[in-house]
Amino acid sequence: MKLAYNLVGIKMANIVNSHSLTEFQRNAKGFIETLNQTKEPVLLTVNGKIQAVVVDPAVYQEMEDSLERERFIAALREGLRDLDEGRSKPIEVVYAEMKAKYGF
Repeated sequence: MKLAYNLVGIKMANIVNSHSLTEFQRNAKGFIETLNQTKEPVLLTVNGKIQAVVVDPAVYQEMEDSLERERFIAALREGLRDLDEGRSKPIEVVYAEMKAKYGF
């Protein structure tokens, strides 16, 4: 099976490694063993349409970590843009507003 790589370098499933849910149910243990060895995602289909993806836990965690990093970087960039465009306040002003509004 050929794998594509997304922008953060995580393996993405190729449609070639798709199987029916029924086939998966009949041999779940075999699929899981293969998945653990190859680390390649398995696409599960129902009536010929992809309905689920089974992923090795380590690969899933890697994807989650990469997504979290990407979101963090995007938030940092947004904050820096806000600073550059004057959409910020000194912390003292923020504290005073919070104290006035919420009684902190």
